Amino acid sequence: MRTLILIAVMALPAFVSANDDCQSTTIMATYSIEEITKDQTSHNRNDLILLRTQNSAFHISNKTVATQWTRLPKNNMKKTSYFIDDKRAIEYEATKTNTNQAWDHHAQLLHPKFTEQATLIEKTGEGCEKLEHYQQKEKTKIVDIWWFPEQKIMKRMASVSADKTINWQLTNATHNQKVIQQQLDILSSYQSTDFADIGDNESDPFFRKMINLGFIEHSASGFYDSKGNSLPSSHQH
Repeated sequence: MRTLILIAVMALPAFVSANDDCQSTTIMATYSIEEITKDQTSHNRNDLILLRTQNSAFHISNKTVATQWTRLPKNNMKKTSYFIDDKRAIEYEATKTNTNQAWDHHAQLLHPKFTEQATLIEKTGEGCEKLEHYQQKEKTKIVDIWWFPEQKIMKRMASVSADKTINWQLTNATHNQKVIQQQLDILSSYQSTDFADIGDNESDPFFRKMINLGFIEHSASGFYDSKGNSLPSSHQH
């Protein structure tokens, strides 16, 4: 079962000066996600919170569902799903990954290979405020990323395809220990069940609801649309 999530960091401002060491390990970043169809018939908005500590990364979508990836020794990684309205959590068995890239993908919201494969358009700023703009063109879409390499956090993402545009914008970021620990304490307080034990607890109203909704465990890409649905991964995110 899940152990209590704790952090030990100094409280720092959201963006430290270029003369200070960059704080990249622990952060809580809030993104506004906007999706607009080309014909303007649909315009959806969502919020996503990235909460990152030394060995855990959380994606909290629209304050209703959260997913945690915990980095374990020997390239193992464990997933936990949190259902905020129900105050329940489901833990999955740890899985083996070939490299740390899967962890980096979840912890940074950006696939490590993106900056290698994309074209560097522009560099601005210095030190912790250094910002890099990358672009990757594919047959069906163009993806632009504005990336803080020292803080290991994305400032903005724009994905333009034939039928829709998806924009991510960083709206808030904090390294404040008290604020981050408060959010971790809330998630840690949820009643947790191992995925393997769900079959023995089908009388539980929560699990009956999950079954009726067709709840199926899957691995998310790290990017989401405005409704909180995981977007397909193709090494560009």
